[in-house]
Amino acid sequence: MPENEAPAALRLEQPEWLRDWLRQPAPAADDRERLLEVFDLARTHVERDGGGPFAAAVYREDTRERVAAAVNTAIASHCAAAHAELQALSLAQQAVGSHTLAALPCVLVSSSAPCTMCLGAIAWSGLRRLVFSTPRQDVEAIGFDEGPATPRWRRELQRRGIAVRGPLLRRQGQAILRRYVERGGPIYNGPPGAERPLSGADS
Repeated sequence: MPENEAPAALRLEQPEWLRDWLRQPAPAADDRERLLEVFDLARTHVERDGGGPFAAAVYREDTRERVAAAVNTAIASHCAAAHAELQALSLAQQAVGSHTLAALPCVLVSSSAPCTMCLGAIAWSGLRRLVFSTPRQDVEAIGFDEGPATPRWRRELQRRGIAVRGPLLRRQGQAILRRYVERGGPIYNGPPGAERPLSGADS
């Protein structure tokens, strides 16, 4: 790129291994089964040192179809916006050829509750439901900055017709966060020394 020329295209790519991962059959149309699949995606990303212990997938509610799936690629993409939820939603919208998923009964299943940025994307996505595992305090406990507090976020999504379920299988989600810390995964947007012990139970 010439020295004084600003970029005119945005490029966000999921890791190459995800293509093979997506060839596996989608799980049953059940929240826990789908969350277990998202856990597997997040865990694989962690073990491959992908950066960011987060994954998300969009599924149709009326079928078993997995519309799209993504992991966090903020570091690899050089883009702070490249969170798993935001990319899964974007890929799903492009797959259906619309800026909104409102015409389809879709659910977003995420390994963690949305940060402040992803919350905005979810609100305008056209989703019917959101399912998540670890709440933001678990993510902040390992040092990540989840953005300004949004204490009424569930109510705001529900007001927009988006039902919310979670925390679900919280301990299993926490285990993935701990594994990320054990492997020395970078806490790319948190202050130094912010890590704190995780606690909490399943729900």
